[in-house]
Amino acid sequence: MLRDLRLALALLTVLPLAPKGVGEEDFKRSVAFFPLAGYLLGLPLALLALLPLPPGLSAALGVALLLGLTGFLHLDGLLDLADALLGARPREERLRILKDPHLGAFAFGVGGVYLLLLFQALALVQDPLFLLLFPGWARFAFLPFLHRYPLLGPGMAALVRGGPWPFALLPALPFLLLYPLPALLALLAAWGVARLAWARLGGLNGDALGAMIALGEVVLLLAQALLGPAPSSRAGPGLP
Repeated sequence: MLRDLRLALALLTVLPLAPKGVGEEDFKRSVAFFPLAGYLLGLPLALLALLPLPPGLSAALGVALLLGLTGFLHLDGLLDLADALLGARPREERLRILKDPHLGAFAFGVGGVYLLLLFQALALVQDPLFLLLFPGWARFAFLPFLHRYPLLGPGMAALVRGGPWPFALLPALPFLLLYPLPALLALLAAWGVARLAWARLGGLNGDALGAMIALGEVVLLLAQALLGPAPSSRAGPGLP
């Protein structure tokens, strides 16, 4: 169990915790621990919310931590998928763009909007429990669709597909019970990405999974900011 958790953390964060001698079955079993890896990412965000910092500074630090601890992996998937999916192109051209390491106009546009929304939502959401749990749900929400839609080929998505993903619901369940509407909206966002990738590319790959996680996090935060309780004031010193 600890071995599978370490592998999940190594896959989803920059922490060098991968055990030695991992095989195909180890990758598949690790999916049950993806929500726990998300909670580790949420912990510093929750701690930031407890500090007497201005919301803007707290949000900026939160963005830096969330992106830095994941090695910008999910953001990279979002940018690559944006270039491949958006615009009017034949499927063969989309697949070529997906493999191109250079960024196009759609990647810059989507990335800019994503970062703005992530920053603003983190500035508004000050519930430490939500901030602790939401990265865990974002790392569960894509799993049903990973196992529902076809894959584009070998890669990270193929390595973890086929694992005991329903067991990942157990550690993710507290978020669903406490914040059901944001949780359902994140599932809908993940389904939308998977459906679009299937329709325009023919299946999913690692970039699609990263995009589903990144978009899921923003949807969760925005849903809580718009539909949750009004945030309390955390004005800086000398401000009303």
